[in-house]
Amino acid sequence: MPIALPIARRRRLAPVVVLALLATACGSTVQGTTASVNGGAPGSALSGSGGELGGSGSATGTSGSAPGTTSGTGGSFAGTSTTGSGTGTGSSGGFSTTGSSGSTGPAAGSTGALPPPNAPQTTPGVTAKEIYVGLVYDENAGAVNQAAGVGSVTTGDSKANSRAIIDDINAHGGVAGHKLVPVYARFDSNSTQTFDQQYAAICQQFTQDSPRVFAVIDDADLVESYRKCLTNAGVGTLSTSLPSVGQDTFSKYPGLIQLGYPNLDRLAAYEVTPLVEQKYFTPWNNLTGQPAATGAVKVGILTYSNTPFTHAVDTYLVPALKKLGYDPLVARIDQVSSASGYGTQGAAVKSAQLTFASNGITHVISFEANGGLSTLFLPTARSQGYYPRFGINSASAFEALNEAGIVDKQQLNGAVGYGWLPSVDLLTAENPLDGPYSSANRRYCLKVMRDKGITFTSGNAETVALGACSDLYLLKTALDKNPHQITLRSLISTIESLGSSYQRAGSIGMAFQPGRHDPTNKAYHWAYVASCNCFRYSGPLQTVP
Repeated sequence: MPIALPIARRRRLAPVVVLALLATACGSTVQGTTASVNGGAPGSALSGSGGELGGSGSATGTSGSAPGTTSGTGGSFAGTSTTGSGTGTGSSGGFSTTGSSGSTGPAAGSTGALPPPNAPQTTPGVTAKEIYVGLVYDENAGAVNQAAGVGSVTTGDSKANSRAIIDDINAHGGVAGHKLVPVYARFDSNSTQTFDQQYAAICQQFTQDSPRVFAVIDDADLVESYRKCLTNAGVGTLSTSLPSVGQDTFSKYPGLIQLGYPNLDRLAAYEVTPLVEQKYFTPWNNLTGQPAATGAVKVGILTYSNTPFTHAVDTYLVPALKKLGYDPLVARIDQVSSASGYGTQGAAVKSAQLTFASNGITHVISFEANGGLSTLFLPTARSQGYYPRFGINSASAFEALNEAGIVDKQQLNGAVGYGWLPSVDLLTAENPLDGPYSSANRRYCLKVMRDKGITFTSGNAETVALGACSDLYLLKTALDKNPHQITLRSLISTIESLGSSYQRAGSIGMAFQPGRHDPTNKAYHWAYVASCNCFRYSGPLQTVP
């Protein structure tokens, strides 16, 4: 599913980038963290906020020894054996994992007793010979990207991608001895219906119509009603979208597995560290887009107004900046609820940009999803001759925006941050199949595509395909390890037990554990390099707590 930048949904917005605008929207509020301020740009409100620095948890895992490599037990997607015990690599399919290869029971921390191994299967979406999986495709993501001016950031054919993967899985024994059968549902980014209305119909198709599905491969992370509907029906969700939910979401929806990113709370708690390490907070001339010899550093945060983003920003990011002596001005943009909301959202982002400029903001930290806010902010800023220094992460998809011509060199000067998704963060030429940021899982996934005649014209389109591989092969890996317990509870507990033995295609590092359903935990420093007009990674592999 595409991740489209300004487009409408995540992948559907395509992982990027994701140019999908789903994460953006109607009005905006701009908040200072000290006193209330009168005035401001039309449509914005300036008010005070506070908060203490929240704990970010302890770091887990170890850094790799060289760029692009991870230490430990990651492997290629070659499948896992379903019997026996001990350690080793199985051979039931295309992806491989390493680690314990025996049948596993509930992971530590799971609740409830599982039925005995030979109990009759009554799980919805599972028959004696088949397992049904739901997939949502967006038939108009490309058109939305085109309308947003980022048509060069393609998303590929998500249905063709998933069919290729499912064919490969079925050719290698299926899932837990069952044939994997796709059930497709249509989403339309250009529809006059609200996203809630469209996803209500999709949920009904998956949970009430025949055949029902066992799990959904989907990225509608921003549609709360959809998550709730699937949870109430006992349907799990495997997703590879870009940032949209915090830790609280995983507590409410235990059947959600998010392979695309560390949750928003983890990202916000880590955000300032790579900025400091790359000397981001130095004087900057926002009229020329160049370093300044002297001058005050004034920080703005561009983000969304919904609860997950607000909690992450106010609990972690703002307090971390205050500890450094910066009192950020926070611009909060509402999310769209239908395709008609993008115009209003664009006006809100313009208002935020004007407010930043009029308040002398020199450094803008983009804390967003799918590059949706940056897609709107950057052209407006350029038209106003406003060139702040940007602090970013993979969710801003600056390389994809750069390739699409949304930004110019003057805007990108000095941009630094951190990245965990090479196919989004780097030029294709800077991320070859045998390069330091590639993996056996990525190579296998792209081979499956090539064997079906599928190629990609952008890193964004490749990312969409890699996400589908990651989700579907994870489903196979987990169920193959415990083939007699094809239930949602068993699926989740087995996934939690995988540790770092399963690595997503295109990932640079992830590790599951009980209670952690967002396993991405590695990143590199990421910065714009003027000599190549591109973004590159640097330094050793970092751990995101």
